[in-house]
Amino acid sequence: MFFKNLIKLFSGKYRLIIIRGESMSPTLKNNQIVWVDYHKDTIKNLKKGDIVLFKNPFGENLIVKRVNHYKQQKGYWMKGDNQNIMESSDSEMFGYVKQDLLRGRICNKK
Repeated sequence: MFFKNLIKLFSGKYRLIIIRGESMSPTLKNNQIVWVDYHKDTIKNLKKGDIVLFKNPFGENLIVKRVNHYKQQKGYWMKGDNQNIMESSDSEMFGYVKQDLLRGRICNKK
């Protein structure tokens, strides 16, 4: 496992991003730096509870949310961890997220 992850790091499949905003609080905080696994096999094998980086269905920015559930014909239902609805835009606002909008899985401590 160590060498597999080391290969991902050197091949650019692991990269750092900075979290912007409070939509994933308390799990991820504003300005927190996290690793993202961009490997296509990781994206194909997402499961409920994974935190995912994806392209906004209605814009150009990237969004980080948690996979709530998956429906094969529709896509992924994403939810923010922040319970304050004013702090989190998620699938309640933009609906299911298609596979082609997914960019990577956040690698954080649990």
